[in-house]
Amino acid sequence: MDDLEGSGLTRNAEITTWVPLSGTKIKINFDGAFDKQRSRAAFVVVARNGEGRVLIARSKLHENVGSAFAAESLACLCAIQTGIEMGLSETIIEGDALSIVKKCQNHVMDKSEIAAYIRNIHLTAEHFRWIHFRHIKKEANRLAHTIATESLRREEQEYLNGMVPGFALQRMEEEWLREPD
Repeated sequence: MDDLEGSGLTRNAEITTWVPLSGTKIKINFDGAFDKQRSRAAFVVVARNGEGRVLIARSKLHENVGSAFAAESLACLCAIQTGIEMGLSETIIEGDALSIVKKCQNHVMDKSEIAAYIRNIHLTAEHFRWIHFRHIKKEANRLAHTIATESLRREEQEYLNGMVPGFALQRMEEEWLREPD
């Protein structure tokens, strides 16, 4: 545990559902879905306020994606860009891809296959006064995951304000019902 604390990472083993923030900060979740056979990916961003209300749900399709890591990196970059477009100066970016979140937290030169994406994430994140990258369990990222996998399967892109695609409404409502008062 001492090594974990010294690294700047936090352990979220207990967090298995999406948890709203207190105050006015906006939390942005990301997820990517990857189709290896077609080298295609969908990446999704879901921005929510402190009450857990969806402010933006965005899905994008991308061709010629080399790996699932690249898809997750692009999803993270899209989350940061969405925060900038929303005019945020502070935000928390959450995803279930531990390796991507660690690379975003660490400003050491990355030499992996996704190094260019990570560099772009670091540069784009400089637009914020305060930004925190947080790893969450897959169970806490289910809404973004549902939208990513369905968007890839349906080959649909969307940018929705204050709502989610119809196929994800039930998932959003389930998460809201589980939220503490």
